[in-house]
Amino acid sequence: MGRAKEYRQRLKYQVASTKKKTLENMLAVQFKNELGLSEVEARLLGDRIGEWLLSRPELRSPNQIYLEASGGKDSFARRYTVPHKVKLTPFAAEDLEVELEFGLSVMQLGRVMRLIEEAFHQDGLLSTKQLTALCHITPTSLRSRLKGLRQEGIWAPVKGLSRADREKGGCFRSTRALQDYFEGHNLTETLRLVALSSQGFKDILLGFARVASSVRDGQHLFFDPERNEWSNLALELPKAQLSSILEKQLPQGSKKVPQDFWAELSDDFNLSPVKQRAIRDTAEKLLLTLSQDRADGEVLYWAVSSSEPAGKPLEECQLVPVNLSFFEPGDLSTSQTDRDMNRVSELKFNKVLRFSTRAKHCGGYLTYADLSYLLGIHPEAISRTVNSNPKVKIPLRGTERDIGRGISHRKEIIRLYLEMHTETEIASRTAHSYESIEEYIKEFAAVFVLKERGLPVPLIRRVTGRSTKLIRAYMDLIEQYSKPEYAFRFYHLHKIFDAHEEEFKKNPMEGKP
Repeated sequence: MGRAKEYRQRLKYQVASTKKKTLENMLAVQFKNELGLSEVEARLLGDRIGEWLLSRPELRSPNQIYLEASGGKDSFARRYTVPHKVKLTPFAAEDLEVELEFGLSVMQLGRVMRLIEEAFHQDGLLSTKQLTALCHITPTSLRSRLKGLRQEGIWAPVKGLSRADREKGGCFRSTRALQDYFEGHNLTETLRLVALSSQGFKDILLGFARVASSVRDGQHLFFDPERNEWSNLALELPKAQLSSILEKQLPQGSKKVPQDFWAELSDDFNLSPVKQRAIRDTAEKLLLTLSQDRADGEVLYWAVSSSEPAGKPLEECQLVPVNLSFFEPGDLSTSQTDRDMNRVSELKFNKVLRFSTRAKHCGGYLTYADLSYLLGIHPEAISRTVNSNPKVKIPLRGTERDIGRGISHRKEIIRLYLEMHTETEIASRTAHSYESIEEYIKEFAAVFVLKERGLPVPLIRRVTGRSTKLIRAYMDLIEQYSKPEYAFRFYHLHKIFDAHEEEFKKNPMEGKP
């Protein structure tokens, strides 16, 4: 029981830390800090602006990619494929809500189904290989999970779907959730089955109410097949039940005349002209940022800036946008490498390395929680993936900013340095770059000289910006190697510090108390 509780707390922390890096939360923090809005007002306003930005037809959402699917909703044959570009969302904030409510396995299923449904709504079909490359689940596991949904009467169309499954058909996940809700079934179990969060279902219920309102006004057909199912469901409901739903979901608003978005926002939040202008400027700047050209397989993610030291609360850290290549053609295996793509460990490792390296080049660091969210797999699986090839250095925030267990490699590098190994030998033994080794030696030199000058640990931490844990580890090494045979290295450390002392005075290694 204790372990389950501990896991739950860790999951809550991981989800919360990842949520802070979403577009909506970044807007909320900015509005709260710059405009003096309350936390609730800032969050609601951030959600509204985020929704407006992402609803722009000319805009691709930060977490969306373009992918060549198979054209035609009915083109199930594997041999015949007409390329058709579709816009997909490989990860979304909804995934975090589902994982928090129902766990990782349900979240993975929800992610898979979202991609399938998005492609289908754009007149395309995804193959099992493509879903594996996007969701990092083996085809065998994917087929098993989708089979379970189809047995429940839910429509899950993919390339190569058998004739029997096509003829059996089914309804969309949202329609099944609405049916069960109206029939009084256990909503929690239904949402677990269809892999939707409680908030996600509330959004669906609101969308259904709008469709039902149109049905009541005489419109029965929609271009969207999912909304056509909702339309038929609305026609089947008793009038009293339908009226009750409309009253709850669309109070005083079902006939509201649409107005300018900014005027509506000003009315809803009682904004002064100055605040409205500031909010609009923020939104338009973001619109320009999000409109910048990205490769089809690239997503935009916000990571903690590489200049932020360890120990600083995430709310106070600067976040920087980083472009990540989420999907590349090489992610799909070939018949010569892994024909059925049933081994995804190499795919996971390549993506972890690719994402982390790209983020560092863009001025940010990813964490295990970030990678878990992006790849849709457990942080422990990320850890195993990182440790599977110890000779390859993966630049994560924990290891680069000496957080948690990330100081062990620094200690080993400094130990080798003190024992008179060359930088080439150290690089060979630790699989670290020359630049990283030089940086660690420079920070060790700073700790050594500052300690020699009599500064206590708190002041050394302030000057260097390194964690107390790392500084104490360095001090242990200083004490251990303070012997005559290592005097030359400590003399050399003085020279290194002297050469960089002006840097410390102008920019004290990013540290703040």
